[in-house]
Amino acid sequence: MKHRIAFRAAQKADLSELLSFPLTQQELFYFFPSATFPLTLKQLERQLSERHKSTVMIEQDSFHKETIIGFANLYNVKNKRIAFIGNVIIKPEKRAQGLGKKLLETMINSGFEQLNLNEVHLSCYKENTIALMFYKRLGFKAYATEIRKDFNDQVIELIHLRIKK
Repeated sequence: MKHRIAFRAAQKADLSELLSFPLTQQELFYFFPSATFPLTLKQLERQLSERHKSTVMIEQDSFHKETIIGFANLYNVKNKRIAFIGNVIIKPEKRAQGLGKKLLETMINSGFEQLNLNEVHLSCYKENTIALMFYKRLGFKAYATEIRKDFNDQVIELIHLRIKK
């Protein structure tokens, strides 16, 4: 059965499907640092009310049944020239299939083409090495770091990256 990948604006009804995506406290921290595990609908709704272009990646089967398999959004849109990609996550059983690349490329293109941004930024924790390597392969370059605290109140380094138009 052939499946088609598409993207659309996230709707409130989609949010409950995202609750099962972060499998551990650490995954949730990387996806949504201020949330507490397990993720709740209330936490997600509050976070997304402050975000822009919340986007779901959907898989559509030949019967047109849609399944949400990814999510991301934009935040901190500054002077209409830069914005950050945030809350990036792929459904656990769909990871390592190239879908993260499609999702990030969609968000980058949305920033450059629809919002006419000059730069798209994102932030990633140093310990999330798989994601850091992935972002660098997409062309993101590190430009700053800051120290934060993780969910166990341990010091952790946050790396800021950007890609220019």
